[in-house]
Amino acid sequence: MKESSKIKRLLILCTLVVISAFIMGGKLVDLEIVHGKEYAERSERKILRSYPVKASRGEIVDRYGRPLVTNRMVFSVRFDYVYWDKENQNTVLLKLAKLLKGKGVSYYDTLPVSFSKPYKYMFEPDSDQEKKLKEFLASSKKAPVNPSAEGLMVWLDDKYKIDKNLPESDKRIIAGIRYEMEQRDFSAYNLFTFADDVDIDLVSQIKERHFEFPGVDIDVQEIREYKTQNAANIIGRVGQIYKEEYATLKEKGYPMDAIIGKDGMEKALESDLRGFDGVRSVETDVAGKVTDEISSKNPKPGNNCVLTIDIELQKAAEQSLARNIQKIKENGERNPRLGAADIKGGAAVVIDVKTGEVLALANYPTYNLETFNKDYGSLLANPLKPMFNRAISGAYPPGSTFKMVTALAGLEEGVIKPGTVIVDRGVYDYYAPNYTPACWIWNERRGTHGPQTVSQAIENSCNYFFFDVGRMLTIDRLNQYAKKLGLGSPTGIELPGEAKGNLAGPESREKKGGDPWQPGETIQAAIGQSEQQFTPIQLASYVATVVNGGTRYKPHLLKSVKSSDYSRTLREEKPFTVDKIKMEPENYQAIMRGMRNVAENGTAASVFRNYPIPVGGKTGSAQVKKGSSAHGVFVGFAPYDDPQIAVCVIGENAGSGNRMANVAKDIFDCYFGKNEEVSKIVQEDVLLN
Repeated sequence: MKESSKIKRLLILCTLVVISAFIMGGKLVDLEIVHGKEYAERSERKILRSYPVKASRGEIVDRYGRPLVTNRMVFSVRFDYVYWDKENQNTVLLKLAKLLKGKGVSYYDTLPVSFSKPYKYMFEPDSDQEKKLKEFLASSKKAPVNPSAEGLMVWLDDKYKIDKNLPESDKRIIAGIRYEMEQRDFSAYNLFTFADDVDIDLVSQIKERHFEFPGVDIDVQEIREYKTQNAANIIGRVGQIYKEEYATLKEKGYPMDAIIGKDGMEKALESDLRGFDGVRSVETDVAGKVTDEISSKNPKPGNNCVLTIDIELQKAAEQSLARNIQKIKENGERNPRLGAADIKGGAAVVIDVKTGEVLALANYPTYNLETFNKDYGSLLANPLKPMFNRAISGAYPPGSTFKMVTALAGLEEGVIKPGTVIVDRGVYDYYAPNYTPACWIWNERRGTHGPQTVSQAIENSCNYFFFDVGRMLTIDRLNQYAKKLGLGSPTGIELPGEAKGNLAGPESREKKGGDPWQPGETIQAAIGQSEQQFTPIQLASYVATVVNGGTRYKPHLLKSVKSSDYSRTLREEKPFTVDKIKMEPENYQAIMRGMRNVAENGTAASVFRNYPIPVGGKTGSAQVKKGSSAHGVFVGFAPYDDPQIAVCVIGENAGSGNRMANVAKDIFDCYFGKNEEVSKIVQEDVLLN
């Protein structure tokens, strides 16, 4: 190459370097001097990000301000969809579930299938669990139609691609969690809370092994704290919103991860207890560094709700039910001649006769809200159905406790008078020879009660007397009074799931498509048999109506709603009169005298004779299927001269109502034994002012 060409190329290269340096220098001058201030301001521009601030849910307290449910902050295990390992999620879930189980921590799994083979469904017909499962299947592609529990598990294993070589117990764990994740619509828009209230040791283990649990995070959030182990069926549960619930509630401003009331008063009072989330606005620079924090909207906590129940009375009722039912069972097993080894569950209801306020609503067996998630599988498997609210959802034949209805109707309709005497001849032969029912005393001893007034007939529970009164009344007039007393219709109490029951007669028979009602059936209806089916709360309300002189109040559990700081009363529930029944004073006294005699000299005398508080009551032994012990029913009130509370106690297959009167006695002991203490609480408690 010529020397001149080399020099020429070198000059060109030097010129390019000089030009580049000049351009770069110009850019630096522009950045630092000409537009330096503008670019500096731009680099400091802030980015505003908004985050929700969860509002506290309102508290629930009893009538004296004693806390039943409050809130506390806990660690929770949550899944973040963005970082979720979808390929290996079954492995992650199984490993995480076993880690929690080893620490005694429960996680969410509401798949209503037993946890071991042979698989079976663990729900009541038409229950929420069954409805949710049906909705889940209807929305899933290639889902089987009405599968057996075994068939469902096979389909879920395939749907979730669960390793077929895993033990059945591990498959059930994975299927249950995956089912729960779908129910709660786990997605990029909705985190999934796997477990609540985990301790710091478990938090540390999950953090240390984070590489094993991609997408699993720890969060701090508020959960319900239960201050009592009683009243589970009243208080109810809360839980994360499900996708079908969100479809309805999103218009009310609920976020996708909201915690809502699922049952009980938590659900009934959702609009009062619910708080409204706030928004926290955070300013960051372009690098993501937080430069300022602004609370643009504070959360509004929910209101506090005061219930009508007395938690000490509720506790006494629950403990007495458990103690007496277990005692009856043990005695029956030791001595078969006593019977009732087949006793099952029971319920007790206590109502203020002057307001309709429900003071206690007890069930046996029951459950503990604090450990509900941990106990869920065993609760589902328990044949005694502890989650079933017998007090409002169980319908039972009332037996002889119905006889005050027949007495009231007969007296007010003029069929009988307080002094009318009907002679019990043992066998009632009005419909002979085709139908000849007998009084219970004839069946047991071939005896009779002889001449009976209405008060004596109530005291002696004389079937013969009430056969005759029922026949003279006819079913139509008898049922007019039963309806006015609220029997066979929901009371309207706030709790979801209340049963209607059944008022025997032509109307209900026609609805069921059965044979036409026959006059001879009326006399069985008049003594609380036939097709009579009522709930414990209906029976308690009916007795309260009779003993207060005929005013039927709507039973209710909400006493008042307070502001979040308890400084203001936002709403107060007043007694609501549903109906009134005319009762002539002499007729009222005849019925009251009969119920008093039951406690003093009749079928409940072994429990209440010489009891310091004058009590009135009525026992009932309601016949059920052949080979089973009768249901035991007791209704009562106290004190006799100024009724304050009415009680209904039912024991499934308890054998007799007398046995359940012991529960009522324990309730009276608690209620009247603490008047001085309660008065002191009322004076000191600002909630009731």
